[in-house]
Amino acid sequence: MVGPSVTDADRQRFLRYMQVGFALLVGVSMGLVTLYGGADLLLVLGIFVGGTAIGGLLAWYVIPESVAETPYESFDRGPKPGARTKQRRQEGDDSERPGAEDDSRLSRNRD
Repeated sequence: MVGPSVTDADRQRFLRYMQVGFALLVGVSMGLVTLYGGADLLLVLGIFVGGTAIGGLLAWYVIPESVAETPYESFDRGPKPGARTKQRRQEGDDSERPGAEDDSRLSRNRD
């Protein structure tokens, strides 16, 4: 099975971009609502900064750090598909294969 093609540093960077983008989205949204409401520019700037701070807290809650963790190292997935079959073939053990002793019966039925 092939492992992840994205490194842990890339995952962390993407997580930070998502959190910053989310915080800016909330801040810009609150600033625009205040601007369209007819407030002064200083108040709009204050609401933008406050909204971005609130958006940062929301982003920290909504997009947790565990999103960036790789699932491939957290638990054992067991043997790879076909590992038991490959091991049996290397050992030459066909006794567990169902119907191995009945191959002669198949040739008799065709006659």
